[in-house]
Amino acid sequence: MAISIALSALSGKWSGTNRLHMVWDTENPIRESQGTASVTERVGGQVLEISYTWVFEDEVKEGLLLINGSPKSEAVEAFWTDSWHLADQMMLCSGTAGTDGSISVSGSYKVEGHPEWGWRTEIIPGDGRFRYNMYNVSPEGVEDIAVEMEMMRT
Repeated sequence: MAISIALSALSGKWSGTNRLHMVWDTENPIRESQGTASVTERVGGQVLEISYTWVFEDEVKEGLLLINGSPKSEAVEAFWTDSWHLADQMMLCSGTAGTDGSISVSGSYKVEGHPEWGWRTEIIPGDGRFRYNMYNVSPEGVEDIAVEMEMMRT
């Protein structure tokens, strides 16, 4: 099977809390908003689509993650984009699946005048919930939480 049973079990509608970490804003470093997610199996169960929304400064933002797992290994590939962090681009990510059904994938993006930065995404399934965490990774390899989403089945 291309997508693990634990990830396939996430199919459906979700809602919860989105926490955007803005470490550069010392007065308001964490912006919390309501979020939603829709998880759908695609291409005969080979691909899992996670589309989600969240709010920043009273404007709804959208994101999309397409995940494909290898039936012969723990390898996972994903495409990610959203309307705020990576507007007008798609990031190719690769990583692994854990024995608990979680995945961790990483990609990179360009920062004008600087070396490429990394971006790591993890999906952690749970009982009636899942976590969707995103980390910004400096060119030196320092990882900082960027987004935490805690979703509950609706």
